[in-house]
Amino acid sequence: MTLQGQYKVTKMKLIAIQDLKQPRRLKERLQSEKELLLTSDGRPVAVLVHVDASEDPETVIQSIRDSRTRLALSRIRQAAASSNAARLSLAEINREIAATRKPRRSLRR
Repeated sequence: MTLQGQYKVTKMKLIAIQDLKQPRRLKERLQSEKELLLTSDGRPVAVLVHVDASEDPETVIQSIRDSRTRLALSRIRQAAASSNAARLSLAEINREIAATRKPRRSLRR
């Protein structure tokens, strides 16, 4: 199913925010499908993940956070590669950092 705007096509099952008013049906869908993409007006707003009784919810949440961190790092690396920032030498990087910090130091005083 496709989503509005620039979102990728996903194989995840969608659930509209209005469907949250039916908790029994939501619970059944989560048990069978494991993940649901919560949408509002066709736009994604959250991912609902089934947590089995044998799973630690904190571990599941930490896994999601770890994945988001890896995604962010990947995007930063892609941006650096496309802007040629990845080709800067250590000396050039240090000059950039110093140039950025200099105005900040004068504001602190």
